[in-house]
Amino acid sequence: MIQKVKNQFSINHIKYCLLLNKINDFCGMKKSFLFLAFVYILSNTAYAQSTNILGRWYGKLETGTFNLDLYFNIKTLSIGDNETIYQTRMDVPLQRLKNHPFDETNFKKKKLTLTDGKLGIYFEGKLTDTNKITGTFKQRGKSIPLTLVKSYGVINSTKPQTPIAPFAYKTKQVTFSNQDGKIKFSGTITYPNSTDSTQKFPSVILYTGSGAQDRDESIGNHKPFAVISDYLTKAGYAVLRVDDRGAGFTKSSPDKLKYTTEDLIEDGDAYFKFLTLQPMVNTSKIYLVGHSEGGSIATGVAKKNPAVAGIIGLAPMLATWLETNTYQNYWALKNGGVDSLISENYLGLHLLLLSKLINEHRIPNDSISESIIRFCFNEWKNNAAYGTDKMKKKVISYFEKSYKDKFLTVLNSQYTALFTNPWMFNMFKVTPSAELVQLKLPILVLQGKLDQQISYTQSENVVKKLQNVGRNVQIELFENHNHLLQHCKTGNVNEYFDNQESISPDVLEAIVNWLRRN
Repeated sequence: MIQKVKNQFSINHIKYCLLLNKINDFCGMKKSFLFLAFVYILSNTAYAQSTNILGRWYGKLETGTFNLDLYFNIKTLSIGDNETIYQTRMDVPLQRLKNHPFDETNFKKKKLTLTDGKLGIYFEGKLTDTNKITGTFKQRGKSIPLTLVKSYGVINSTKPQTPIAPFAYKTKQVTFSNQDGKIKFSGTITYPNSTDSTQKFPSVILYTGSGAQDRDESIGNHKPFAVISDYLTKAGYAVLRVDDRGAGFTKSSPDKLKYTTEDLIEDGDAYFKFLTLQPMVNTSKIYLVGHSEGGSIATGVAKKNPAVAGIIGLAPMLATWLETNTYQNYWALKNGGVDSLISENYLGLHLLLLSKLINEHRIPNDSISESIIRFCFNEWKNNAAYGTDKMKKKVISYFEKSYKDKFLTVLNSQYTALFTNPWMFNMFKVTPSAELVQLKLPILVLQGKLDQQISYTQSENVVKKLQNVGRNVQIELFENHNHLLQHCKTGNVNEYFDNQESISPDVLEAIVNWLRRN
């Protein structure tokens, strides 16, 4: 869940951007660097103290923009004469992270220290009683108070819409490989019961949003793809959903865990080819349904396979990544309480930086990235077209106070990671409208008006342009719906997890109605 890059900037909101930019994902857009990182726990202690540290711990990291729920499960790996070694695995529902092992921990005289060099994380806390650890979470010079408490309940409770066996249809667990055999996908096909063993059903393939996600596109306690699959199967469709490479039970070689959207399109093509071989599938009626980045994957698969009957994009990215990324940064700053004039001026610099990156022919290295960033910073600072000197000083002051470092240093540390990330570089090179215009099959876009990751107005504009050149594209907008297509109040990511609705029934109905018409 938390596994692809993002664009973070201040402890209070650019880290929120980082979450949105590529985790975008849930929902939208990937997750390969990490917005905040966390802990693996190995300890040294006497046995009496060590038993207190064992078990499940919960902490709420309050960033100032939103709260991040962390769950740690600490168990004993080995016990020696003078040393006990533990392992902790962590769940971060907001970032779709499950069972993540971390690097190193020491526990001595009730003091717990946790470190992760790769992610730049350090936690120091004290076991104040058998049920509480009080400490400080640090990442790259930023500190946030964090208290862990013993959790005896169930971390993941079931949301009301999640289907529970026994099912009123057939369920089949499947495995298949990609073209070079380095990935062995694991997934589920569901299809209606029938007295005719030769009956073939119209079929749907579900493609997840950004990052390595399981077949249910699990996020927190929500399993939206399980809900969609259940609904469609009961409506008469066979449905294939698959664990992404790096997620669930799908197995892949290490070199396959660094990838771009183009690589995921190849995976999606393997899903399609596999489904066409299944005896219950009507191969002339295979539809692709993609959420967020999954919409781009569906588009790429359809370009490779003219037999695709239609596409449904659930909050897909239709504008360019430059426009989408800037939109996400706008909401990150706004939700962080940043003055609107400071936000507007900073976003001018952000656009300049990204526009320069788009002109690069290949992924820049760190040195070239720093040169680009320095050039853009000087251009922004010295060119009156980007605002007054007074406003620029306010922007610089704001970020320097937030980061306690020089503004150019902050830019280098954050944008270099963005510039040198293959997934991100690839995203900036793609123009979704140019990809979609090549398709003459029917396409439906379902979009929430309170989505803070994908702009519905940007999507509407792209759809109108496609319609003007004769493409069969429709868009249906939903009031008070977020990027997960849940009913919501604000669209902020904070609402995703406490929401009892995994996906709006109105959206489910719209999917089936369109499929039946096409």
